[in-house]
Amino acid sequence: MRKILFVELLGGIGDVLIALSAIHALARTHPAAELTVLTFPPGGELLKSDPLIKRVVYAEPGKAKQSVVELLTRETFDLIVSDTNYDDIDKVIQNSGALQVVTNLWRQPPADELVGDRFVQILQAEGLINPDAIKPAQLHLTQDELNKAQKLFNYVRRPLVFLCPDAGMAIKRWSNVNFITLGQILQQRWGATVIVPVGSDAKQAESIAEGIGGEARILPRGTLRDLAAALASADLVIAADTGPARIAAALNVLTITLFGPSWYGRYGQPSPHVNLQGYPECPERNISNFTEQQCWYGGVCPLDKGWQSCMEGISVDEVLSVVEGFLNEPQRRRGRRGREEDSHLAPIRRKPYKPKICAIKLHYFYWLFSLYKGLLVSY
Repeated sequence: MRKILFVELLGGIGDVLIALSAIHALARTHPAAELTVLTFPPGGELLKSDPLIKRVVYAEPGKAKQSVVELLTRETFDLIVSDTNYDDIDKVIQNSGALQVVTNLWRQPPADELVGDRFVQILQAEGLINPDAIKPAQLHLTQDELNKAQKLFNYVRRPLVFLCPDAGMAIKRWSNVNFITLGQILQQRWGATVIVPVGSDAKQAESIAEGIGGEARILPRGTLRDLAAALASADLVIAADTGPARIAAALNVLTITLFGPSWYGRYGQPSPHVNLQGYPECPERNISNFTEQQCWYGGVCPLDKGWQSCMEGISVDEVLSVVEGFLNEPQRRRGRRGREEDSHLAPIRRKPYKPKICAIKLHYFYWLFSLYKGLLVSY
């Protein structure tokens, strides 16, 4: 097998990361093959320095099918795997002339099997990947990217906790008030430095950081890889079911992900990360396809519960009970299990915390010492 194409055109940053374990397993099973990933920006940026991926081709937003047709017109592939079926993309792939195709990685999904694991199980059943090639998704950042991010956080108080309130759909967002309350308790109870990354709404991030007060601050918006490098410096990330949560988990940073419409049993992060589900007994829930739920495009919970979203069913205390288990166990605070085992991933190197004493304080201490010495001589 010489050339493999993985088509990932579902549109979300998180979708790229859900597929990453399957992509890597294909590359490990077929090391002599050139692996190409066709996906959208900006999610594809996360694959840029991945040593297992030969090339990333970007599809033009809004022209997914056309992008597939154009690529398959220019090139031929021995194997094409796709997690995307809409707009007859699966039929285009099936008629491409590839020796082997897999166009339905979503078939017959169990309720409590993670989607990424389902992809891998199907590819293994098709005889396309070896069991020993299956590993958790892992993002690869360069040492320069990590060093640049670490300069921002070298001397902050630990633990360093990122609160990520942004989500693509309003129905997936936890309230600003909850994030503010959580941030204040993190500061008071653990002396945490709290960072709020700016997402699609800068005012939201600024409002939360100001509400938390103390040393809480925003992380200005940059590239997706800038965000990933910053998250790699964290001890803990707390986020809704969205891209930043998956980025953090793929960097082996302890992550608490908050789920509302989507089902944690299918879209959650693997252990040791923790997933919290809002109103798990919801009668309207469609585990196999949450986008068919009334709340998804309506933006409001249809049930008479007095809330806009079942995200409000996750309390601050519930999140804190998980935080306590993470931050009160020293060996788990950095959450970097296995990071050093992957030789392709540049290791994190942190300098010890060294408080800076200004020149005025040094002069003050010298003055006190001189005064004390003078008193001894006089006595």
